[in-house]
Amino acid sequence: MSDTTQQLADVLDSRKPIDNTENFNYLLNVREQAWEYINANLSLKRDLKCKDIENIPDLQGNTVGTMFTYTGDKSPVDWIVRSWIGKPETGFTNIHLTCWLNDEIDAPHLGFALGTAPDVFCYADFLPRYDAPASFEHLNQYHEQMNQAWITLKRNPAYKVFNPIHLYTRSTLSPIAICGLLPFEDFKSAVEPVMMEYVKKWVEIVKNAKPIDKEKRAELKARDELVRRTIVEKDPANVLADRMLGVPMRERLVRILHAGERE
Repeated sequence: MSDTTQQLADVLDSRKPIDNTENFNYLLNVREQAWEYINANLSLKRDLKCKDIENIPDLQGNTVGTMFTYTGDKSPVDWIVRSWIGKPETGFTNIHLTCWLNDEIDAPHLGFALGTAPDVFCYADFLPRYDAPASFEHLNQYHEQMNQAWITLKRNPAYKVFNPIHLYTRSTLSPIAICGLLPFEDFKSAVEPVMMEYVKKWVEIVKNAKPIDKEKRAELKARDELVRRTIVEKDPANVLADRMLGVPMRERLVRILHAGERE
């Protein structure tokens, strides 16, 4: 198996349907381990604006996912989405734990996603808050801490990279982004431990981050909201949600993902 440079929908469509329920449950548990670590270490509260679709229905009314959202209580967290959608019995699932910080600090956000298509899709990244090439100190302070882990993973022949062909999506990846598509057993041995390293390091960064000057916050907040909205609205994988949920429900989920619906 080589690195993949395709749309995720095309990868899925090129493969025969396969019951991935067992692998999906394993990946969901990995996400829950990450969530439990974050929740235990950062003060959070649940946002109940989308409680009516805590269980996400498909076009036939069957539950094909869950959606939970959170914000910071006494921590600099702006918006966390803990969700999944999919039909494991057909091979496709998409599992999210996306953590966006507020403008009190300029530490990077955390992107964390898993799924099956039907091989394991995996993503973990520290999303930069500034233009990376013009922000040496930001990269050196935060991203450099995971650079060696990224190098070691990249050198592992079991790790197969997923290269998004969507230009904007690819532009959001930082230099330490994990973005892979690989067999389940290779994910377990090569990638899973590194993804959990990213989660633990990110929590440590957030807990130790210092407040930034108030005059810098409005610009940072505006950039965050623009990037957060564009990432989810322009995601080419939205077509998979359209098929399963219909366009109106997918549009609502996208709004929730970028915090367009919140208390």
